[in-house]
Amino acid sequence: MFDKEIFYLEAKPDGIYLSCYERGFKENDVYAFLKEYGIVRYDFKAVRKFIKDGETCKVCVRNPAFEKDAKVHVTLSADKMTASVKIEPPFFAKPWPTEAEVVKALQSHGVKVGIDNIAIQSLLARKLADEAVVVASGVAPVEGRDAYIELLKDPDKPFEVRDDEKIDFWSRSTIVTVHPGQEVAIKHPLQNGKNGMDVTGAVAKAKTVRNVDFSFGEGLKRDEENPLSLLASAEGQLKNDRGKLLVLPELDIHRDIDFAVGSIDFTGGVKIHGSVREGFHVVAQGNIEIFGTVEGADIDSQENIVVQGGVRGMGKGTLRANHDISLSFGDQATIRAGGSILVKNAILHSHLYAQRAVIALDSGKHSQITGGRIEAGLEVACNVLGSEMGTKTEVVVGLPPEQLEKRKVFTAEIKRCDENLERVEPNLNLLKKLEAEGQLDDNKRVMLMNLTKMKFQLQAARESMQKELDALDEQLALVRDKGIVRVKEICYGGVFISIRGLNYLVHEPCKFTSFVADDEKRAIVLKPYDYMAGRIGG
Repeated sequence: MFDKEIFYLEAKPDGIYLSCYERGFKENDVYAFLKEYGIVRYDFKAVRKFIKDGETCKVCVRNPAFEKDAKVHVTLSADKMTASVKIEPPFFAKPWPTEAEVVKALQSHGVKVGIDNIAIQSLLARKLADEAVVVASGVAPVEGRDAYIELLKDPDKPFEVRDDEKIDFWSRSTIVTVHPGQEVAIKHPLQNGKNGMDVTGAVAKAKTVRNVDFSFGEGLKRDEENPLSLLASAEGQLKNDRGKLLVLPELDIHRDIDFAVGSIDFTGGVKIHGSVREGFHVVAQGNIEIFGTVEGADIDSQENIVVQGGVRGMGKGTLRANHDISLSFGDQATIRAGGSILVKNAILHSHLYAQRAVIALDSGKHSQITGGRIEAGLEVACNVLGSEMGTKTEVVVGLPPEQLEKRKVFTAEIKRCDENLERVEPNLNLLKKLEAEGQLDDNKRVMLMNLTKMKFQLQAARESMQKELDALDEQLALVRDKGIVRVKEICYGGVFISIRGLNYLVHEPCKFTSFVADDEKRAIVLKPYDYMAGRIGG
């Protein structure tokens, strides 16, 4: 900003004269001063000389046509929410407009609302020339808000990982599961807006807000206390079916279980129309059906497992089911079933355990068991057992020897706990009696605490081992006086068979054979394949 006190103008009959009180001003200060006072047509050479020597000069001749009055220019914004004023300054000898004149100019352009008199006064006091200043403002509308659904559990949201977060990509899952009573979504109701008014007094309408449908499918319900809250009413997978949430009691995946899907931990049944890749796991409380293969993965079901394509264990991963497991083939697999294991084709170099039976019987000759260890509570049956190369193959029927040894250990430990309890109880009773009579000193009080703690520990240990022993006895009762190994086609040499603790090593190939424990002879004897058929396993 230039200092107006440096320059002054004089209007004489022959022209307008420019003078200064002091030197040292800038060239642009002179031009700005002349413009502010409405002198736009001037003698450029005279001004240049003035700038150079500071001597009074005539900058222009008197011409009534150029000695104009001030002009007030009013501009409204496109939405008419503001009005601006720009003052074209008067010739220096003429007056600036008054506040009333500016207001009148605004009114002539239809401005009725929000006139800011303080802004007008400031504009005039500062004599701002050719600069638009907002001097009137309308009342802006208060915008409302559309209703929207907030998904607390979003089945379509991609898995997020922070930059600083470490994650096991095999263990993570993109499947969203919910439990009864779990809140999955909240509806936020619409909020209506409030109309405003522009500077002309016209209504400035707030935008219309929209509602959203809060519909849902099976397995969900509204919270009785808060109808805007959506709760799960069943266990299952949360799905978004074309904008409608629902809970599926069975998980149906039409692709492989890999990094795109992640591992599965589900409360119901699971169907996988693909394979389960290495390192992933599928855990379900219901049945698991896999139409592809299992490749070095963990599969765990509280019910049954069916693997249409077979299992390539690669020495890692395990199949576990509380009931039956069915598969096409198994190679270097570990499989455990609370019921039976049914194999359509070959079992190669695998470890199988079934509480009831392992059956590998098919119409062809591919149903064979070669290598590894097969354990079953009641029966093992196959077309071919072992191989021409004499591959080491173990078959154990009945309670395995290690389980029998485990039973002996539990029995001995339970006896030891009982003996210790018998020694602790009298001393504990004596100390409690002394305590009741008020005759317990500090040493005896510590002894009482230690003996009480010891009693609880012994009782807890005994209870735990008794449960294990009861479970073993239950298995033993199931297989007592039972157990058979059946080979429909051929059993090769090199196969080791153990039935209820009796052992037999096959030296020469034998066909259409059953291996049975003879309790009187305390040995395993060979019988025809159909011996006791249908009366033992499966």
